[in-house]
This record gives sequence, C-alpha cells and structure tokens, in this order.
Amino acid sequence: MIYTKKIEEAIKVSIQTHELDEKQKRKGKDIPYITHPLTVGLILSLANASEDVVIAGILHDTIEDSIEEKKVTKEMIVNQFGDNVMNLVLSVTEEDKSKSWEVRKAEALEHIKAFSHDSLLLKSADVIANIREILDDYKQDGDAMFNKFNAPKEKILESSIKTIKAILEMWPESPLAEDLADLIEKFKTLNSPEIDNYLTSDQLKERRIVYVACEDEENCGFIVEFKFPNCTFFYCKEHKMGFNIDLDTVNDAGVDCKQHGKMERYNVLTEDNVCPACNKNTMAVLSAGI
Repeated sequence: MIYTKKIEEAIKVSIQTHELDEKQKRKGKDIPYITHPLTVGLILSLANASEDVVIAGILHDTIEDSIEEKKVTKEMIVNQFGDNVMNLVLSVTEEDKSKSWEVRKAEALEHIKAFSHDSLLLKSADVIANIREILDDYKQDGDAMFNKFNAPKEKILESSIKTIKAILEMWPESPLAEDLADLIEKFKTLNSPEIDNYLTSDQLKERRIVYVACEDEENCGFIVEFKFPNCTFFYCKEHKMGFNIDLDTVNDAGVDCKQHGKMERYNVLTEDNVCPACNKNTMAVLSAGI
C-alpha cells in the first residue's frame, strides 16, 4: 500500500496544526502554510523515501510551529507515529527560536554533519521546497521579496548555498542531489556581486576567492563556492560538481566521490580559466580583497 493510514493521519495532524489551529500563512504571502509540508512530503514520495521519512516531511514543522495551547510534543509524535519519525522531525527542528537568525542557521548547518541518510533526504526536500518558492517569488517581486525575511538577501543566499553544499558533501549520491545542485545554478541569477573576469595569478594571490563560475550559463552553468582560503577545488566529472576543501585535511591520495571514485584536483591559478565541466575558457572568478 502506498497511501497508508499513517500517512493519512500525518496529513490530518499537519492540517490541524498549520491550518485549523493557526491559519498559518507562508512568510509575506496569503498562501496557507500547509502547502509547504505537503510539498515536502510529495518531494520525498517522488524520491522513493520510506514511509517514515515521508511522514516526517509532512510533520517536520509541527513541533516548531504549533501554538502553546495546542502544542505538538515529542511524546505525541512517538505515540502516533513511532520513535523513528520523532527523531527525524527533531533533526530538522529549530528548538530555540529566541536565538538570532545567524546562530540558528549556523547550528542547523553544524547538525547536518551528524545526519543519517534519512535526515539528509528530509532536509533536502525542505530546502528544495523553500528555495524553489524563493526563486518563484523573485521572478515576480525581485529583490523586494527578501524584505519579508529576518536576514538580508546576501545572508539568505549564503546560508542556503552552504546548506546545499553540506548536504551534498555528506551524501553526493542522494536521490535529490541533482535537484539540489540545480538550485545552486539557479541561485546565480539572484546574486548581485559582479564576477571579476579572468584574473591573473598575481591578482588571485592577493584576493580571497568567493566563487568560481562558468560564464556560459545557458549551456553549462558550473559554479563552486569557496569556503576555504585557497585556490583549489576538487571536481567530480559524473556529478559535474566541484568542492572547495580545507587542504590540511587532504592527503596524497586526494579526494574521492563515494559514488564515482577519485575526483580531479583543479587549481584556479594554473588552469587558464578553463571550465572543467565544458572545457571552454569561460571560467570567471568572484573574489574579495584581503
């Protein structure tokens, strides 16, 4: 059976929490919030997630968003759906909303490092649903749509990209990996800083690389976020994705993709602006002075 009794019950609980008890809306819009957890559940179902993961997707915001008078508790979820669903929901729940936006996002990013594959899948579906909505809203309202968030546009984009990268680094062969990678490419259309094209080696040595990106956006769209102060990333040809890594953690054996084996090492200083994804001289560098 695909549409099980437990999934039906999870939908009822989510509707009760987000719609009947609160009439909750999506941030800055007159759209019922219940559309979000149902979308997350649908994404997970299409990704062939287990019943527990689909249920956790439908319930993932119930503890966090339920009002005190009708609080959804851990015990309620355990009694109705079991320990596994409860643990999955808790893995993506922000339990202390009093903390600043920056602290909450930093803690959520750190938690990803300890996620199981099921939690990674759940987090992926939540991220995909949220970012697709941001992209759709941006098409309609432009930069003004970021006014409804508790952080500026640059912080929202930075946090989202870091989250996607963290998930992909933990599980590059995830069934939702392609969808996540596609979001990074689409995010390029929202970034406001200009890309410094074709910097010389001397210029690069004096600057902190933030991104490298292929300028052939229509046919390629390759991009790498640089988290560490070096000029190197590792590239998986099959995934067509690059990762900037702390070189102190890399040994002589290099870096492996869990699914496709050894990844190619790419040094921005020595590759003459060649994009590894399309092999054209179209690699551009977004950097900041140091």
